[in-house]
Amino acid sequence: MSENSSGNNGHLTNNNQNINIGPINNRVDVNDHADYYDVVIRVGESPDVKKFQANSRMLSSRCSYFRTALSSSWARKENDVYIIEKPNISPKVFEIVLGYISNATVNWKMLEGADFLGIWLAAEEFMLDDLGRQVRDLFEKKSERLRPNFIQIFKLVYQNETLERFRTHCVDIINTTTWLQDASMLESLDESIFYSLFNDEDHFVHDGIIWNILIQWACAQTPKLDALRPDKWSETDFETLKSRIGHFIPSIRFSLISRNDFYDNVLPYKSILPIDTTSNTALAFYSYLLDENGNPRSNEFKPASTLEDSKVVNHTHIAMIARWIDAGREGNFSSSTADSIRSFDAASNYTLEETSSTEEQESSPVDSKNTKSDEKGNKIWKIRRILSFRKGKRSPNNDLRKNNNNKQNTSSDKNTPNKENNIHGTSIATSSPILGPSTSSTYRFKLIYRGSRDGFDVSSYNSKCKGKGPTVVVASLSHHRLIVGGYYPVSPVDDYPYSVFMGAVDSFIFSFGEGDNMEEESTISRVLKEHAHEAICRTVYGPGFGESDLIIKIGPNNGKNGVCKQKFYERKIIDVTDFTFDECEVFQVIKEEFKKNV
Repeated sequence: MSENSSGNNGHLTNNNQNINIGPINNRVDVNDHADYYDVVIRVGESPDVKKFQANSRMLSSRCSYFRTALSSSWARKENDVYIIEKPNISPKVFEIVLGYISNATVNWKMLEGADFLGIWLAAEEFMLDDLGRQVRDLFEKKSERLRPNFIQIFKLVYQNETLERFRTHCVDIINTTTWLQDASMLESLDESIFYSLFNDEDHFVHDGIIWNILIQWACAQTPKLDALRPDKWSETDFETLKSRIGHFIPSIRFSLISRNDFYDNVLPYKSILPIDTTSNTALAFYSYLLDENGNPRSNEFKPASTLEDSKVVNHTHIAMIARWIDAGREGNFSSSTADSIRSFDAASNYTLEETSSTEEQESSPVDSKNTKSDEKGNKIWKIRRILSFRKGKRSPNNDLRKNNNNKQNTSSDKNTPNKENNIHGTSIATSSPILGPSTSSTYRFKLIYRGSRDGFDVSSYNSKCKGKGPTVVVASLSHHRLIVGGYYPVSPVDDYPYSVFMGAVDSFIFSFGEGDNMEEESTISRVLKEHAHEAICRTVYGPGFGESDLIIKIGPNNGKNGVCKQKFYERKIIDVTDFTFDECEVFQVIKEEFKKNV
């Protein structure tokens, strides 16, 4: 039974911070005998304070906290009635907790967003471990009960320091569901929340998701902006969008935005992106080298590798992987290969030629007479500077390869002027890992497995991937701005009930970081020669490399966990040993001969 001293609205209070949570609409009997009580518990703060009357015998027998609180050394009495003060707990939450103590049940349907956090905190304070575990399971299992009011939970967690420890659970939900992106009342989010998302070094929301939330948030604040139809926007509309979110753009790590997010959520708004000033490889590729439909601009460049679907990686990642596959264990980027260019004439034919020296490449390629009229050439030259492997520059795994400079093919005449390798009079080195390939082959990365689509279980993985030939597996890490993965040069023909090692001399594992320069932010580790026969470990958990050099566990009983050590491969690819991931994808690697366009 309870006495309502004032108000009908409950609130969650922590360190003198009040959080409104809505009306109380339920009452429970917390006494064994309704006509007898010897405990009064005052909860809440003015103007919402309530008194709860209870039986000390019932409380002590069912809750260890009250057993101690009602002891002679702790309790305060007034007229033989124990008095307990709990100003830091809302009346609504406390009523639910007392109901749980009385009959061990909770009416979850009556709870609103903040109530879940309040009960979790109260369960910890009153040492009700099972109740706390039930609430935690709702977050970890992403119960639909949380979805209607998730934006309220998100706002509370990011606007109250006392709730900071719940950010891990909120970020996990944001990264693996669309609850926040689809939420109504996004316009109610304070701008400071986005600064918290960008600056929080312990809880990472994927940058593609932050970008999409920013777009939705800005459009919700400006009703005339329809986020679903940017193709109908005017220049003024894009300027309005830029005025609202432009100051956040430098904080976006575009390198880790996936191919699908670029196509779906970034390219439609590319007019607000600072392509002329950025040095970000992925942003430059998607923003300038593709047309408004997301296709490569005709008669200019052909991507070195094709990627038609991915929620984890983008073209810059798979282009680096293709280079590593091409190089092989003993490969080198020779000057005649690494600095060769693919140029296109008016008929879209191609030629392979060698660029000039590093110093010549660094100098401006535009003649002073044509400077004003060759703005497009300047833009392309800037992108070439970003994307190209230039002579004398270390490749990402230079120290892993033998120096074979004396055997380089130098048959090309460096003094012969390149007449076809230019666009608008500008020399373009397209031998980058992203643009024209250095050989006559290209790679198609065909998605054959995605955990969120096909199921995070080994049977689904096996059925989708076995017998597919060479494959690449990638995973986006939770709470880290990192992507990890590995290359299977061989094709296991069946699944196994136990771990099986297989040989693959060209196998490697890798990681990608968040920086602008893909070369500097990538790490590759090839299998050691003496362990080449143990390069691939087909585990009962999912894809594996070496002896736990990299294991991606996708079994339902393993969560989405992974292990990264250094045993049979050259180096560790990430600093942590144990990790969790949000998404996992596997691509079939299909080598295709590059053909002239007719």
